[in-house]
Amino acid sequence: MVGALHRIPGSIYAVLLLLVVFRLGSEHFLTLSNFLNILQQSSILAIVAIGSFLAILSHGIDLSLGAVVSFAGVVAALLMMQGHPVLLAGVVALALSAALCALNGFLIARTGVDPFIITLGAMGTLEGLALVLAGGATVPATAAGFKVLGGGSVFFVPLAAILALACYAVFGWLLKRTALGTHIYAIGGNEEAAILAGIPVRRIKTLVYAVNGALAAFAGLILTSRLGSANPSQGIGIEFDGIAAAVVGGTSLAGGRGNVWGTFMGAVIIAVLRNGLNMAGLPMALQMVIVGLIMVGVLTIDTLRRR
Repeated sequence: MVGALHRIPGSIYAVLLLLVVFRLGSEHFLTLSNFLNILQQSSILAIVAIGSFLAILSHGIDLSLGAVVSFAGVVAALLMMQGHPVLLAGVVALALSAALCALNGFLIARTGVDPFIITLGAMGTLEGLALVLAGGATVPATAAGFKVLGGGSVFFVPLAAILALACYAVFGWLLKRTALGTHIYAIGGNEEAAILAGIPVRRIKTLVYAVNGALAAFAGLILTSRLGSANPSQGIGIEFDGIAAAVVGGTSLAGGRGNVWGTFMGAVIIAVLRNGLNMAGLPMALQMVIVGLIMVGVLTIDTLRRR
């Protein structure tokens, strides 16, 4: 029995603790409507967190994902405003975002400049592009059929949550069952050894960041659909929550160790925490303090358990 409890990730205990605490604080917290609301809100963070996880797993980091969320939403909304089909607008936004983030990966792999610097510069560039394209204003996105992506549901379950879980299922299989997944772990664990083993490190790094861009763009489309408009600043800050979700989920910042489903649990923790604190009416500044303390606590517990 003790051994079984020891194998349960600390993130599970954190979620259960949060559920109990917030239930004591509000009788409306553990209701079906609020549960569905958490699913709806957490789906965007969960998808972005996969990109954060992949970057960290390959011994990098991606600070541009929040800007990609905004950029993709603005691009898609503008194209739909011009009368282009919803599918075309979405594909163009995804392709542009993936291409720009692939450039991040290419520069990181070829120049050796720290990923923090490259993606920080990309964050500023993409935020600026989103502002210029939108003219500093909110762009409506009310095309027929687009609202379903972020606001639709299947048997009362938000479609966005189903899409997020599908993304995790795909990447869970990819990382565990394919050579590409093995190579990403190898690069993050020891890049020099991976090069000596004949792994195409530069190509895989470029691919990782391209995939990150596509994931963040997908999250941006869902967010734009849910809001019914695209704002140039709507994704700012979500990249840090994505990194927090990956780290709280057990991903090593040193690279080479982590699990995509652990990242999912990290995203759930962040989403439940945000929802409960909002229901309690706490100011954003205090919420940031509490989120930081929870992160430190979960990481400390898991580190001590591993020892």
